[in-house]
This record gives sequence, C-alpha cells and structure tokens, in this order.
Amino acid sequence: MRDLNAFYRATREANFKTASDVCLKDKNAHVWPDIIRDSIRRFDVEWSLDQISLEEVSGAFWTTRRVLDFMLARGVPVTGSMRETGRILLCVPKLEQHSFGARLLADQLRRAGYHVDLLTDRATPDIFRHLQVARFDILGMSIGYDESLLGLADVIAEARRVSKNPHIRVALGGSLFNGDVAGYGFLNADVVVGATEDPMAYFRDLTACPQSPEGDRHV
Repeated sequence: MRDLNAFYRATREANFKTASDVCLKDKNAHVWPDIIRDSIRRFDVEWSLDQISLEEVSGAFWTTRRVLDFMLARGVPVTGSMRETGRILLCVPKLEQHSFGARLLADQLRRAGYHVDLLTDRATPDIFRHLQVARFDILGMSIGYDESLLGLADVIAEARRVSKNPHIRVALGGSLFNGDVAGYGFLNADVVVGATEDPMAYFRDLTACPQSPEGDRHV
C-alpha cells in the first residue's frame, strides 16, 4: 500500500521520475504492474466522483503512460515454459482511448509463460486478419464504452468463424464491465471479466479447460 500511495501521488503531480523510481524498486518482485493498475482504478473512481480535475487526471494518465512505456522497454524476462495451449491475442479495438489495462495484462501473461500478441487501436478487419494468419487459443478484447457494444456480438461470431482455431475462446474485459457481468450474456463470449476482478485467473481457467459447447458459454 505504501508504494501504491507513493506512485499515486507522483502520477497525480505528473512527477515521472518519482513514479518510475517506485516501479523500478519493485521490478524484481513483479509488483509494479499491480501498482500501476490499482492507481489507474483509483483515478477512475475519483473522476467518476468528481474528486479530481480534468487537468489532474489527464496529467496522471499521461505520466502513467510514460512510466508504463519506460518499464516495458526495460524488458522483463518470461518465466516458466510456454504452455501448449497458451497463445493469446489481446485487442484494444479502434477508438478505445486507453490501453493501459491490456498492456499490463499482456506483460503479466508473458511473464507467466503465455505467448501474447497485443493489438491496440485496430479496426475489426485487422483483428480478423490476425486470427486468420496465426492460431490462438484465446481472443481477449478490452471494452471501455457502451457504444462499443453495438455489433460486438456479431464481431465475436465472425472472429470465431474466421479463426484458424475452431475452438477459440473469447474473453471480454475493460472499464465498461463494472457492474453485474451476468447481463452481458447476449454477447456470447466465453467469459466477461469485471473491472474489479483479476483477469489472470480467468485466462488460466480458459486455457486449462476444454472448449464448452456453444450453448453453454457463460459470463
């Protein structure tokens, strides 16, 4: 908690050096992705409660983005062996503003031994082409706005159709899903991860379990 508070204060003050030093301190313990993720959640809550100004939240997100780029550029070695069912395509569709969560998740999955391709700000045809070129076990999509739900069920259906893996699983997550995820069954994803939940557990389950029949998919 102490490091989270220090990172939160530094990013709110747009202090890149202090924020990056906090993450570097925890680099070997692999704590820094959690610090960044939890700080982003705190800013989201404060913004929704009108407890932080637009200038402050914009500076905080910009500083956080710089720190994230800085840490990922340093390179974190993947631990463990690559899993036989561990190829994941993470996507942030075009017009979704923030890719922080997806980029952090991609790093965590890679360190856990998964092969991860990350596509950010990509149009749907680009995602389909990627699914046609390589075989993936999971397609993960980050959704942040209600408008992004329009036609999403059709996108998911088409992704399954064009994928080289006929049993590909689809996971949805992002800041949009901050309530009861049971209401998103109409999207026909295999799982919907709530904004406050740990997505790692869901990805482990999806790669460990056999594909469910289409009628049994759940959120």
